[in-house]
Amino acid sequence: MFEDGAAPQIAADRIEREVSRAFLAVVERGQDLAAMMDAKRFAIVFAAYREGRLALQPFLDTSYPGLPALSRALTAPGETTQLQQAVTRAQPTVFSGNRELPAHHGQASAPALIGEETSIVLPVHSPCGRRGLIALSGPDMTVEEDRSMRAHLRAFALFRSACQLRAPEPRAGHGLSKRDIECLRLTADGLTSEQIAERLGLSVHTANQYVSAAAEKLDAVNRMHAVAKALRAGIIS
Repeated sequence: MFEDGAAPQIAADRIEREVSRAFLAVVERGQDLAAMMDAKRFAIVFAAYREGRLALQPFLDTSYPGLPALSRALTAPGETTQLQQAVTRAQPTVFSGNRELPAHHGQASAPALIGEETSIVLPVHSPCGRRGLIALSGPDMTVEEDRSMRAHLRAFALFRSACQLRAPEPRAGHGLSKRDIECLRLTADGLTSEQIAERLGLSVHTANQYVSAAAEKLDAVNRMHAVAKALRAGIIS
């Protein structure tokens, strides 16, 4: 017989493992797509209208569950006009400081997103109406037209898989307090409950209560699941 609370925890752990495996499978497909273009990294972002403005939200990338330079460049506050336009274009947009890159039919170009790297941003959408971008980037990336077209087709399939993993957006009234969010942000930074308590001047018990409350409000199975949901919903960064 399970002790009180043991069965729910076992079930939660099993769900978390299944969720992690599903995310890692999509990451592997993204890495395969990046390799096809000789890219160093990939990122998947979702586009959504917030207060009448198109905003880009990070979802998944090479460094899952982290958010590396490419995701940050794509979703930084006040995204560039070129990124805003890339979502609604039919053709890819290439971001590069190399003026000698060939200009393919219908393909736009813009200044580099990351240092000296070349990035290609592929606009994608799903049958359920979600829109987003899949970006590939690297110092030696190939942007040859035929390969880019094949990558774009594969990007649509990758985006559909990402849509299946994306949870519904938390409502504006998700109920997270300022302290809940602070504790989640510190958890995302890798701090333990003891370190969070010390940082915020709380008892360890109180710090645990805030993290547990945040997980419950986000309908997460544990604190790391809560962090992932909060990151991808833009509640923390």
